[in-house]
Amino acid sequence: MRTKKEITRYLIVTPFVGVLDFGIYFLCIRFLPNFVSKAISYIIANSADYLVNKYWTFKRKRKQAAAPEAGRYIILDVVLFICNVSINQVILHVWPHAVFIAIATASISTAVLSFIFKKVWVFKTSS
Repeated sequence: MRTKKEITRYLIVTPFVGVLDFGIYFLCIRFLPNFVSKAISYIIANSADYLVNKYWTFKRKRKQAAAPEAGRYIILDVVLFICNVSINQVILHVWPHAVFIAIATASISTAVLSFIFKKVWVFKTSS
């Protein structure tokens, strides 16, 4: 039952983070190169993602293994960041004007990986 609630909450949080990522990307892309815009939007959106998922989706308390958890989140975020930006760039290399397809594919792919690794590794319970 707990996992079902977490999935439901994650399915609420993920579109919010996706819209935040998408909005910041399209604001930045007018002034900056694609990869810089994507990097900025990803970092801001994932900062929000960490806080909301930690305290709402996975119901972690403030003092529960904060340093190791943050370390695991940062490692996962770096890996997902590389995946996200790489997927975005590959699609834009093949289809230069397919910005929506690029960001949607990059975001959906990393969202699935993100839930799995946050559940079993980053915000794992000690039980």
